[in-house]
Amino acid sequence: MNTMMDTTTELGRWLSGELEVVSKTMSLHLHNNHSGVNELCGELATYHGKMLRPSLLLLTWKSFGGDRCVQPDSVVKLAAVVELIHLATLVHDDVLDEASIRRGETTIHCLRGNEAAVMLGDYLLSSAFHLCSTVKSPSLNLLLGEVSSTVCAGEMMQLYHRNNVDLNIENYYQIIQDKTAALITASCTMGGMLAGASEQTLSAISTFGNSVGVAFQIRDDLIDILGEPSITGKGSGVDLEKGKVTLPIISMLHKNPNLKPDVYEAMRSGDLLGLRELLESTGSIQFALDEIERLVDLAVDSLGGVFSTGAAAELCNLVQQLKNSP
Repeated sequence: MNTMMDTTTELGRWLSGELEVVSKTMSLHLHNNHSGVNELCGELATYHGKMLRPSLLLLTWKSFGGDRCVQPDSVVKLAAVVELIHLATLVHDDVLDEASIRRGETTIHCLRGNEAAVMLGDYLLSSAFHLCSTVKSPSLNLLLGEVSSTVCAGEMMQLYHRNNVDLNIENYYQIIQDKTAALITASCTMGGMLAGASEQTLSAISTFGNSVGVAFQIRDDLIDILGEPSITGKGSGVDLEKGKVTLPIISMLHKNPNLKPDVYEAMRSGDLLGLRELLESTGSIQFALDEIERLVDLAVDSLGGVFSTGAAAELCNLVQQLKNSP
């Protein structure tokens, strides 16, 4: 299993093994009596990355003391649930963005058409909630229901603000907290809930998850501007093409509102290189990198006074990777 952790360590081997079980749980739950459905689900193989969200859930569970008891089936099931929800958002996002490449491979909507991709995303979501219901925990079901609605609302608000060069930083942060950080926060929170963490501890892990989620999305936005498709495995300049105004652009226009016509023109013409030069010359790329570092430090600090297990230390090391240059 391709994970974000060193699999030569004891904890890394444990996580890799658990993620294998999570993947098998997902496959078994998605299996359908209709061969066509199974064939379409088979296309998801290229969508699996390093499984950040289930990794956070598993490591949070272990950090909060879950390693002192036998792992219940609910931990693996809910790790599978958050990954199913995430996969659904990826499939739907590729339709919205008209993206042709995902992790270096052709996207499902390009292979099978928009209709099949939309229905596959819906199937993933319904399967996620079906699997969650087998855990028989009203509080966890309510949390995931709320989070799923929040993610959809965030996506809708991002669509609403396309080509809006007047988008302010507060609204930008609200959008990425909803569409990205909410599910990452829930993954961490559920790990704590399953380990029996106190309300105070759950509050700390919520701060951790939200900070990680926001930093993750800012980094993803930077990758779209700076990344090379041969390395990132997806097209660059998609946000520009779709009129998505992200943190580097917002910070640049806040300081230099006279550059709005230049940003409009870059969006109209798809001039990624010209936009990149503007952002670098105004220090806006560095501003976003500094914000990622601030958020990662906030995430790590939020755990400092709560617990100090080996798993917690590795959890903090894991999120430090977000500081690496895109």
